[in-house]
Amino acid sequence: MYTMPSPKTLLTSLWAIFGTLGQACDNVTLVTDVPTDGTNLALQSYSYCSGTLNVTSYIKNLDYDKIVTLYYTNADNISTPLSAVQLAYEQDVVDVDGWEYWGSSTPHVNLDGITRMLNLTFRATDLGQTLTQTLNLPVNATGPPPTSSIIPAPYATPTGFSQDVTAFLAPSNGSEAGIAKTNMLKNFNVTGAADGTVIAAQSYTDPDYAYNWVRDASLTMDVVKSLYAAANGTSKTLYAGMLFAYAGARATEQIDPNLQTGLGEPKFNLDNSVFTGPWGRPQNDGPATAAITLIEFANAFLAAHGNVKTIKTKIYDSNKYPTKAPVLKDLMFVASNWSSSSFDLWEEEQSDHFYTRMVQHRAMVIGAAFATKLGDSKTASTLSAAASDIASTLPQFWDSIRQLILYENGPVLNNKYSYKDVAVLLAVIHGYANDGIFSYTDDQVLSSLFQIVTSFIPVFPIASTHFDTAGLPLGTPVGRYPEDTYNGTSTSSQGNPWYLCTLTVAEIFYRASTTFQGAALIGITNTSAPFWNHFAAGAASDFEPGQILRVGTSEFEYAIAALRGWGDAFVRTVKFYTPEGGHLSEEIDTVSGAPVGARDLTWSYAALLTAAFARAEARGDKAYVSELAGLGTAASSG
Repeated sequence: MYTMPSPKTLLTSLWAIFGTLGQACDNVTLVTDVPTDGTNLALQSYSYCSGTLNVTSYIKNLDYDKIVTLYYTNADNISTPLSAVQLAYEQDVVDVDGWEYWGSSTPHVNLDGITRMLNLTFRATDLGQTLTQTLNLPVNATGPPPTSSIIPAPYATPTGFSQDVTAFLAPSNGSEAGIAKTNMLKNFNVTGAADGTVIAAQSYTDPDYAYNWVRDASLTMDVVKSLYAAANGTSKTLYAGMLFAYAGARATEQIDPNLQTGLGEPKFNLDNSVFTGPWGRPQNDGPATAAITLIEFANAFLAAHGNVKTIKTKIYDSNKYPTKAPVLKDLMFVASNWSSSSFDLWEEEQSDHFYTRMVQHRAMVIGAAFATKLGDSKTASTLSAAASDIASTLPQFWDSIRQLILYENGPVLNNKYSYKDVAVLLAVIHGYANDGIFSYTDDQVLSSLFQIVTSFIPVFPIASTHFDTAGLPLGTPVGRYPEDTYNGTSTSSQGNPWYLCTLTVAEIFYRASTTFQGAALIGITNTSAPFWNHFAAGAASDFEPGQILRVGTSEFEYAIAALRGWGDAFVRTVKFYTPEGGHLSEEIDTVSGAPVGARDLTWSYAALLTAAFARAEARGDKAYVSELAGLGTAASSG
C-alpha cells in the first residue's frame, strides 16, 4: 500500500533535485531604500540557501530595547513556536539618520522547513509599541543540499569506577572534594556581606561576580542541606545555622522595597539590597530553587526531631512571619507566575525555558506535599493544581525531528540555532520530582545528553585530547551551548568549556546508572539507541530498538559499567584541567586548557560536590556524605 510521504520528506527530495539542477544561492531583494511611508520597518532582502535562512531588514531606531522577529510557516504549512527567528542589530544605515540594519543568518532551518514568510514584527519595548509588516511571501529553497554533521565514533570505551577518580573525590582534606567543600563554604558570609548571603565568586573585577544571585545561592545551600542531613553533632548544628541564616536572607530579599520585577529579581548586592541596574529580569527559576532547597532542609530538620514551630516561623509561613520565613511566598509566586516567560539561567534570553519549567514543577510537587505535612491544605491544593498544569506543558519541549529536548520553546535566540544547551541536563538534575517526568533514564533525556555532549567535539580544540597522561580516557569538555561566545570576561570570541557543565554530565551518568540498577532493566528504543551505541560502544553487539536488557545479563551489566565509566571520564576531564591547589574557576580555556573567568566560582564547587554525592550513591558508599560533612570546620557561620 502506497503512503504519501510527509511534507518534510518531500522537502528533502526537492532539495536533492535543486542540488542537481543548480548550485547557486538566490538572494531576493525586496526594497533598496528605507521606507518613507511611516511604517518604521521593512524586510529588505532574504535568501534560503542550503538550509540557512538569511534576512536583512530596515528598522527605525525608535527606542533602545528592541525585539525584531520574523515569523514563517514550516514544511507542514503551519506556524509553531519554532517557526520564527529573532533578528539582531548589524549596523546603522549609512547617510540615513535614525535607521538601522537588523538581520539574521540561521542555519538548520531545513530541519523544520520554511514555505512562507508571514510577517516581520518590531517590538519597541521601551515605548510599549508593536509594529508589524505583513509579508505572506512564498519561499523557495536554493543552493546545494544542506549537509549534516557526522558525530565521530567514540574514542574510548571506559567501564566501571576508576581509582584515580575515587582518590580525586575522596572525603578527606587535600582531595578535590575536600578543597571544593572548603572553598564553597568560604563564599558564604564573606567579609562585609549580610548574614546568610552567598557570593557567586570572590571575583570583584573582570568579571565582577561579587553579588548574591538567587539561583546560585539556592544551589549552593542545597549542597549545605545535603551536608546537614548527613552530619552529626556540632557539624550538624553549624550547617543548620547556615541554612536558617540563608532563609532569613531570602525573606529580606522578598520584602526589599526596590524590587524591579517582584520575586523574579535575579541578584542582590552583598548587603542584600536588590541590584537595580540593567539586567536580564525577571528570572523566575530563583523562587523555585530557593523553595526546593529550604523545603528539603525543613524535611531533614523535622526528620532529626526538629521543632515544627521553628520551621513554620523561620522557613515556611511567610504570611505570619514575612521577615523570617520565605518559602510560602516563593511557592505562591511560582504558582501564580509559572506561565510567564522569563530569562534563562544564563541570563541571556527571555522565553519559555525548560530549566525554569522543570524547577517550578518540582517546587510545586514537593511544596504541595510539604504544605500537607504542615496542615495547610488550602495551599497544598493550589500547589498541586499548579504542578499538574506545569506538567502538561513539559512535553512540548521535546522535538521529535531533532530528537532533542529544546532548552526553550520558541524562535532561535542569541544565534542558538542548534537548540542544544546543557541547561536541559541541569533541569533534570535540579528539577526532577521523582515522578517519572523527564527522569535521569528517560529516553528523551538520554538522546538529549548524547546530542549535547557530542555537539562540543568540533567546537573546542581541547576536545581532541582524549586521554590523560596516564592514558586514561577523558570525557569531552562541555560548555553551556555550542554557539556560546562568552569567554569569561566578554562575548567577543568562542566560548569555553565550563567546570560545572562538564560535572553536570558526569552527574547525569552516575544518576542514570543508579536508577537503571534499581529498575533492574533497560529498554532500548529508537530514541535511546544512538545514546547506547555511542556510550556503550564496547558491547558485544549493537543495541537495537525493542531490546530489553535485564539485570544479571552481560548486556545489562556492561551498560551499567559504561555509564559509570563515562561518569568517571567526565570527572577526570575536570581533574585533568584543575590547576595545582584545586581552585576551580568558571571556565577552561578552549585552546590552552588553563582556568579562565571568575576565580573560585561557588557553583563550580557545588557542582563537583553534587557529582561526588551521585557517584558515592552509585558505588553504594553510604558513609561518603557523612564523612565529607564532618571534615574540619571551614564553614563560616557569620
